[in-house]
Amino acid sequence: MIAHTPRLTAVLLAALFVITLTTAADQAKKWDGLLGIWDVKTEDGAREFVFEFTLKDDKLAGKFSGASGTSEMANLTFENNTVKFSVTVGNGMVIDFSAIVAEDKLSGMLSLQYGEAGITGTRRK
Repeated sequence: MIAHTPRLTAVLLAALFVITLTTAADQAKKWDGLLGIWDVKTEDGAREFVFEFTLKDDKLAGKFSGASGTSEMANLTFENNTVKFSVTVGNGMVIDFSAIVAEDKLSGMLSLQYGEAGITGTRRK
């Protein structure tokens, strides 16, 4: 059994602190390609949206804005350069989004009860 001395305790706490900072930095880096404000439209240009992706308490969060108002994103994930989320708009309708993100551009689909539509977007500088 190892005796716990004040010095050993301090070293262990410092190591834990470094691991925690590294983990938070790694998570932020993981989302670098997504974080920010995106101007998005349907491929036919009929609808325009704004997606805002942020980190809150080291967790990915997002806000959707469109003609029907603003909503927090639900079921938000970003893996392998693919972002997915759902929003509930003013009349209770759920819209699901899925898009591939690369080099400050996104391309994907939105799905709702009436069908699907292609979307494209660019990240604001």
